[in-house]
Amino acid sequence: MPTYVFEVHVKRDLYHDLVKLKHAFDLWNSHIFVVGSQADHEKIKDLLSGSFHEIKEQLRFIDLEKIDELYKRKRAFLDLEEELGI
Repeated sequence: MPTYVFEVHVKRDLYHDLVKLKHAFDLWNSHIFVVGSQADHEKIKDLLSGSFHEIKEQLRFIDLEKIDELYKRKRAFLDLEEELGI
């Protein structure tokens, strides 16, 4: 059973993305995340206030820019560990 479920929204239908996440939450009580652009965030909030109100408190939105930042920081950390030999 997946503990964490991510849906990366890239030019698809947000409604169907949220359907998949709701299904994962209903079946497995997973922590659910949607990754998308800031423009998608407003559309997601609208859907969460209507059709998907059951998962409003469980769903977390992650901006694509934050994913890029996370990757760069993790990469820098791993590079430093490698440089230090640890």
